[in-house]
Amino acid sequence: MNSRRPPFPRPGLVPPALAITSLLLAGCTAELPVPVADAPVVAAVVTETQEHKILDQVTGVVDGAKGADGAEALAERLTGPALELRRAELRIAAAGDGKALLAMPMEAQQLVLPSEQGWPRSSFVITEQPAKGTPLLAAFEQPAARDQYKMWGFVYLAPGVTMPQFAAAELGSPAVPADDPSLKVTPQDAVTQYVSVLNAGEESKYAANFGAAADDELRATLRKTGDGQLAEIKKADKEAKGTFKVGYEATKDPVKAVRTSDGGAVVLAALLSQETLTADKGWQLSPSTPSAKALWGGAKGTEVMKIAYRDMVALYVPPADSGEQVSLLGFHRVPYAVSNK
Repeated sequence: MNSRRPPFPRPGLVPPALAITSLLLAGCTAELPVPVADAPVVAAVVTETQEHKILDQVTGVVDGAKGADGAEALAERLTGPALELRRAELRIAAAGDGKALLAMPMEAQQLVLPSEQGWPRSSFVITEQPAKGTPLLAAFEQPAARDQYKMWGFVYLAPGVTMPQFAAAELGSPAVPADDPSLKVTPQDAVTQYVSVLNAGEESKYAANFGAAADDELRATLRKTGDGQLAEIKKADKEAKGTFKVGYEATKDPVKAVRTSDGGAVVLAALLSQETLTADKGWQLSPSTPSAKALWGGAKGTEVMKIAYRDMVALYVPPADSGEQVSLLGFHRVPYAVSNK
């Protein structure tokens, strides 16, 4: 007899397996196992193909917006600070400085796509290196599901800047709230502090949170502009005295921030600024740049000259536990008014 063969059941006895079956068939309320849901898949909510289509559409509208009707046409695919910046460039071009209206090709070097399921959504692009100048960092916004993506803001990256890393495009990068506490300073505070540093320089109480002025392309540009204009006054009259001041303020536009791979954030913000050059009484100052000259027109020079700008800056804000400082990644400035008083 094979000892591994199961014994035959004796008459009148029900095998255990059959007994369990009978219980189930009899209507026993034993609970069935509940399937466990898979973990959510992290992925961008906009595909690379969709983003490239958006870029092509925006480029077509921007490049096609010329002349008096151009400002209205831009609203089809531009919004917020980007719309104001480009409209200011159109006004300068119409006033006589055609070189102010630069082409804006959107050939992407890197895409930073949104991972949020809801709205509003923001995406970013770093363009390829152009033959002249530096790449663009541009931000795009979709307010609601049925709205088109529009360019919200853009800056030109500072020469030689090292951009932080982002998640792969197919994974997506989350937006960072303006009051996010996981950073060295919140995105909103980073902008507020940078405005203070632009206005007060090393005397700002926030100066230690930022690098040296010589390593900041915007601050270096402002200093060069001021030194150059004061030198022109001295060149005309060695005894002449002049002053150059710059005042900055943030606009009411919300900041836009996106998470970097190291837990930091890239922050874009719109600013307003004014340069004020003064000389001794009796002087007749006039603008020195082609754009400001175009806006100046045939105005009479006085001892005061004020140039108002629309600005956009991009900052890198490191994570809270980092030893790095907040740093400028890029900026864009466009004059929109010139005054002699």
